Amino acid sequence: MNKVFKYGLMTILVALALYNAVRIKPLNEVKKKQDTQLFDAKAYAADFMANKIESLPALQVDSFLEHLGNNPTAYAQEHGKKLGISDAYHFIIEGKGSVSAIEEEYIVLGLGDGSSVAIATDFIFGNAIRDGSGMAHIDDHQNTMDFNSISVELNNQVRETIVPLLRDKATMGSTLYFKGAVTIAIDQPNPSEIKIIPLRIQIINEP
Repeated sequence: MNKVFKYGLMTILVALALYNAVRIKPLNEVKKKQDTQLFDAKAYAADFMANKIESLPALQVDSFLEHLGNNPTAYAQEHGKKLGISDAYHFIIEGKGSVSAIEEEYIVLGLGDGSSVAIATDFIFGNAIRDGSGMAHIDDHQNTMDFNSISVELNNQVRETIVPLLRDKATMGSTLYFKGAVTIAIDQPNPSEIKIIPLRIQIINEP
């Protein structure tokens, strides 16, 4: 009898322990908690554009173009950033230039040494901002969808906030300061075809 009582008591204690260990929650409560943990790429990108661009390190555009023309592979490996085994390197560059042409898809800035760069105002896509800035790493996110959505929202931010300002303020002959992201395919570098995604634009003077 004592043995039956002993095993019966143990069964009750185990059942109580399991009951306390397993908490059954309503489905809507669980779903609500999951929703609050979803990654908000739009807010993440907006905060970066509003608060991180000014302090973001950048290469000077004249030095950038010079080194690309001399030894692009070594320069990219030292100063650029890339994801995985890709041959595409991403950079953040800055400089000043005078508006020499206003095209449908970009604005051309003439630099002091006679060279020029194009600031993109259309077809803004890719991972240049995310990867060039080093702002995010794939291991920091739960899935690749969250990681990829960062680039999408950063590009949207540029289209919605930077490009309209550039289109509105840039006039022929005006001098601009820019900071932007650029991608270079190191196996076929061509500085003349570089399109800079603008992250910051400042009108220095008007003609």
